Amino acid sequence: MMVAPPANISARLMARVLLVEDEPNIASIIVFKLEREGHQVRWESTASAVAAAGEAFHPELVLLDSSLPDGDPFALLSRLAAAGPVVMMTEFRDITTPPRARAGGAVATVQKPFKPTQLARLVAQLVPAAATGHP
Repeated sequence: MMVAPPANISARLMARVLLVEDEPNIASIIVFKLEREGHQVRWESTASAVAAAGEAFHPELVLLDSSLPDGDPFALLSRLAAAGPVVMMTEFRDITTPPRARAGGAVATVQKPFKPTQLARLVAQLVPAAATGHP
């Protein structure tokens, strides 16, 4: 069943968001929140599925987990960032992950755990950048 976005959501602010997250519970919360905000979200749980998803879905923004079961998320980040804005989500509480993500092309990093509203606000801020291709 498809849920219509709230009436106050502007059609121009909606984006196609590719979520790359291997934890189903986290992914379902993010998908639910972003779809309620009016975004179209495609969820992939592995690095190997991202290339095909990108070709089929043409995301305007990517939310990328920093820990994936089948590949190097930082190598994936570099490839994805060449095509558009990427936000890296990380559970690592060290001082090297956020700068490494930015050096790899991420426009922002979000540390887990985060509130879904926090992520939705960030996506809304980045949607105009996604539409123009500039962060």
